[in-house]
Amino acid sequence: MVLRLPLQGVRVHLSGSVPESSTPEQSDGIRSFVQKLSNKIFSEGGTVIHGSHPTFSKPLEGSAKDFVRAGGQKDSLTLVRAQKFAETDEQLAEIDFQRQYANVQIVPAVEGNPNESLIPMREWMAEISDAVICIGGKWWGINKSRAGVPAELDTMLSLGKPGFVVAGFGGATAGYVQEDPALLSRLQNGLSVVQNREIADSTSVDDLVNTIITQLKLLPLVRQSVSRGRNFRILALDGGGLRGTFTAAVLAKWDDMIKSGGGNNLVAHFDLVAGTSTGAILAIGLGLGLTPLEMLTFYRNEGPKIFPKNRQLRHWLKSKHESTTLRSVLQAVFCNRKLSYDSCCRLVIPTVRAIHGEAEAIVTAHSPDRTAFRDISAVDAALASSAAPTYFDEAVWEAPVSTETFLDGGIWANNPVLPALAEAVRHLKIPLDRIDVLSVGTMGNETDFVESLGKGKAGWAPTSADLFFAAQEHAAATLAVSFLGPTRHLRVNQQTPSAIKLDDKEAIEDMALRGNNVGKDSFIAVRSRFLDGIHVPDWRR
Repeated sequence: MVLRLPLQGVRVHLSGSVPESSTPEQSDGIRSFVQKLSNKIFSEGGTVIHGSHPTFSKPLEGSAKDFVRAGGQKDSLTLVRAQKFAETDEQLAEIDFQRQYANVQIVPAVEGNPNESLIPMREWMAEISDAVICIGGKWWGINKSRAGVPAELDTMLSLGKPGFVVAGFGGATAGYVQEDPALLSRLQNGLSVVQNREIADSTSVDDLVNTIITQLKLLPLVRQSVSRGRNFRILALDGGGLRGTFTAAVLAKWDDMIKSGGGNNLVAHFDLVAGTSTGAILAIGLGLGLTPLEMLTFYRNEGPKIFPKNRQLRHWLKSKHESTTLRSVLQAVFCNRKLSYDSCCRLVIPTVRAIHGEAEAIVTAHSPDRTAFRDISAVDAALASSAAPTYFDEAVWEAPVSTETFLDGGIWANNPVLPALAEAVRHLKIPLDRIDVLSVGTMGNETDFVESLGKGKAGWAPTSADLFFAAQEHAAATLAVSFLGPTRHLRVNQQTPSAIKLDDKEAIEDMALRGNNVGKDSFIAVRSRFLDGIHVPDWRR
């Protein structure tokens, strides 16, 4: 039995800095508190979240390096940066150095007022943290509106999360306590005003650390489904036929670029991978250990076989392309491997039960109540999500109890982000505020549907499929952002002036080039948020 530590899975937001006006004794006290507090949190299984203030760099670095040398995880310390502080060569070099002992999270800025560039970062830290501890802090005596510590404390308290204020060392924390006497009654930390006053006034570092850690252990912060400091990460891959070439090229470019940064193994960064239709083929291939470049080669070599030209007449009489061809090329790549036994990552593969048109998700057996597809092969799972009506015949799986028939998952979840979120929250018991999603599309297009308005079947026939996919994908992405917020959902895609057909083999190299360029352009944001070199544990354990 593995021992579960008292603060395991708990994230503590450490808010503060060493004010320039501090005396040497105050500065030393703040740094000592930061180092001893972080040492204690790490040793008890918790995680420290901090906004990367330079005055805290050394004490946090010392604690984190000691912890990592003793066998601890790098993601026990998360250093958060606003995008504006992750752009110059000097800043990027510093981030690379910090990644040796910490997880570095870069939060994108909102458009508009540059003076508000830190607001998304503060909101992100408040959202993912379970408690906040404030000490020191700048600007109170000069420009209160710019003082970050009170703003970060208020954001946490507004979310109903507990706070602790250490005001004995001066700074914005002391100024806020002095100006707002009611603050100590609003901390929601289970302590009385008298006890919080003792913490606020004390300068005994050891007593402060012990008192705060003891109280953190008593609060209902630990969630049994959460064991790590880093968020649960989902990779979601859209459907789109041969346009999966674009997605494969995006992934291949990222995979190639992280090798130079020491990260390697793209899929190992994700706790769950979801894919629909062509995205299912990609997700399953990655799960079976194929590299993104090998999957791109699959599209280049096998795409023309799966989607031969001059099939228009056949399209009116029967399925446009041969399902037996798709099965044979998948069999050659996936062999006889099983989804649940051979995938290195949890998988969610949307499909449709053909008999009554009911939505279904084929999943790896990653929880006791998700074993219905325990014995399905990788090939059968891929075919079940890829059987697009009129393009391929229905997919048939000879299941242990009864034969099952499936149609393309793109009918209901061409962007699989929502079934992926449902799987994580409902069956894996991951809190919604502990999930990050990287969603990759298969290129959209800028089709204008006005021309079809009011024209009946004949007018809608050429564009109805485009409308169907555009609305569905937009709805899925919009709802995902509503659930997660913009800082925990990153969508990577490209719009084209006109649609590239699902089976246009002549566009393969153009799609590969587009994917390469999009992968290159998006790499900085993707790497900082997802491809940090910290791999997830093997789910099969």
